[in-house]
Amino acid sequence: MKAVLVLNVEYTPLSTPLDTTIVINHAQTHHLLESAIMEILTTRWPQITATTALVTYAHTRHKLTPAGILAGILVAGIHMLHPWPAFFWLLIIFFVLGTGVTRVGKKVKAGLTISYSGGKSAKVASAHGEGEGEGEGGEGARTSTQVFANSGWACVLILLHTWLLNNSTPFTSSLLPLSPGPYFPALAALLPIGIIAQYAAVAADTFSSELGILAKTKPFLITAPWRRVPAGTNGGVTVDGVLYGGLGGALLTITAAAALRVLPPYIGLDVGTMGLLTLSGLVGTVLDSVLGALVQATVTDGKSGKVVEGHGGQRVVVGGSRVRMGGVDLLTNNGVNFVMAMVTSVAAMGTAYVSGVGTGR
Repeated sequence: MKAVLVLNVEYTPLSTPLDTTIVINHAQTHHLLESAIMEILTTRWPQITATTALVTYAHTRHKLTPAGILAGILVAGIHMLHPWPAFFWLLIIFFVLGTGVTRVGKKVKAGLTISYSGGKSAKVASAHGEGEGEGEGGEGARTSTQVFANSGWACVLILLHTWLLNNSTPFTSSLLPLSPGPYFPALAALLPIGIIAQYAAVAADTFSSELGILAKTKPFLITAPWRRVPAGTNGGVTVDGVLYGGLGGALLTITAAAALRVLPPYIGLDVGTMGLLTLSGLVGTVLDSVLGALVQATVTDGKSGKVVEGHGGQRVVVGGSRVRMGGVDLLTNNGVNFVMAMVTSVAAMGTAYVSGVGTGR
């Protein structure tokens, strides 16, 4: 099936044509900067309001660390720079849905794994008869590294796409010795696919890991399906987890399609394009499991047999009752997430290019 996403958008480049000599003094520079800030404040007030509300919620409910909040504000700001509001709302929906599925079965998940904090809570752990820096499992406040692991690649693509949109036609100057400016219409058409695919993948992975761990069946190792592993094992999957991953990817794809339809540039995604993006979510969660099994170490507690998870996705240090069960200690959980998101996004853009998706602008 050949899916086609046509982005027929009338867009006025923000850059000034370079066929006239431009002299900008400090006063003009200050005026331009002030105008840009005022434009953001007046045209992006829904995004600013949503960011403020979510930052307040994350702070009061301890969903993000202080550094995580700053990282979230930076990521939201980058998404606001793009002239298409859909990508910002995709970020917001990802945060809301991710927070929601993390809360599902929170008490049950806390007893399935052990959380390792690198010795920072040694006194508390000792009082409960646990190992140094260990406590109940489950997801704590997310760190800045986790924020960038899940949204960093999207930020790169958004900045690149914004730059290309602002230079959407080739230009030369008859007065200045300049080469033609950046003009890559094919790349500009593919980048939206990469951005949506990235969020479909991280949403699918979040749904799969947060809900799949609650499955009644014991997980099996994705690289050795005949081998049963403890809940929380890197590379451990369940059928329920895969299905939940498909749901997460589909929800983000539907969100993107709706936002692009009702918000500028008012474009639609056909069935083939939505199928590609939803499939990208499934591919992402499977790839995350494969990477977790191969290049991320899984550490278990020798006494309880439970998997020890590093707080904030950090690396768990082997020692005492903590023993490595499998995997090469090459990437942390955050590293796996970032690589998965990037590879899935690039693969989706490559597939779109070959199939003809995104050949319009």
